[in-house]
Amino acid sequence: MLIKTAGAPLVPAKAEPTSLLKLVAGEFAGRIAALWPAPHTAFVTAPAPRRHLLCMALAFGRDVAALADALLGVRLKHAIPAALGATPHGLPRALTRMGDVAWPADAYAKLLDLLAEPRAAKMLRHAEVIEAEAVRRMAELPAAMSQGVPLEIAVSSDAARVLRDAYEALRMRSGAAAADAAAQRWVRAGSAARLVEIVRDDLYPEPAAPPHSGTPRLAPLATKAAMRAAAQRYRNCLRDQIPHAASGWSAHYEWTEAPGAIVEVTRDAIFGWRLEQARMADNAPVPEPLREAIAAELALMGVHVGRSSWELDRALDALTGNAYRLRTAEESIGEAFGD
Repeated sequence: MLIKTAGAPLVPAKAEPTSLLKLVAGEFAGRIAALWPAPHTAFVTAPAPRRHLLCMALAFGRDVAALADALLGVRLKHAIPAALGATPHGLPRALTRMGDVAWPADAYAKLLDLLAEPRAAKMLRHAEVIEAEAVRRMAELPAAMSQGVPLEIAVSSDAARVLRDAYEALRMRSGAAAADAAAQRWVRAGSAARLVEIVRDDLYPEPAAPPHSGTPRLAPLATKAAMRAAAQRYRNCLRDQIPHAASGWSAHYEWTEAPGAIVEVTRDAIFGWRLEQARMADNAPVPEPLREAIAAELALMGVHVGRSSWELDRALDALTGNAYRLRTAEESIGEAFGD
């Protein structure tokens, strides 16, 4: 298009994108306006898959000026190799599910990377809608995960970042091989709830060695699997204590005689190890005389049953006027057993 002003020669029209083109073509609007000046009819009226393909060609540095008519006019199966030099498997279908506006160039590149992975391509093939941000998040996952995480997990707002951080934490602690092996387990989770459960379990190492090997009636729960199984048997939140056991702060035992109980001991600055709590199934209090039997067994193991170092420390504060009241030993023991 040429413009002539009074006393001036003919000059090319300035190819400024309209607001509509900026909306539809995003970062590619300026280059598209240079090909089709306003009102950019050929581009804005083209089907969305064609517009995406043309923007992809621009993103990958193709000579779109020479290809423009072909990209918008010939059959899609011929237009794709003209635009990209190849026909990535799954791209024709994906182009129909990518929405109406152009993606950023990096998102197009990540889409092609994912389509090159069979499991990722299968996920995308079954998606009703494919969004640029979802593709970006999937591409941020560890390679072993981006190929198989359930789509509803991969595209959630924070899931990819959290999973990547979990993977990096495992890699730092246990090495790349262990992190990759964990990621392979994660992709087989099958649901969001199961995925969270598996990742959380992998993040924490096995519990530290218990302070005592136990007795015939007080058996250590020395592994994550043992703690999970006991939590199920006793219908309590013992599995939530795995992080404390892994850090070495606490250790857990099971009273094996009927009616059974879970016993938690924790580190204490004065006493070494101290009874923190003991509960029966459903967190029911431990009755007498079972309390005495458990306390006697703990005493044989060198575990203190009574007031904590924290209580004694607060009681010393009370000597200077603080209102804290030192409980009796019986009160502290009663609380440990569920009173």
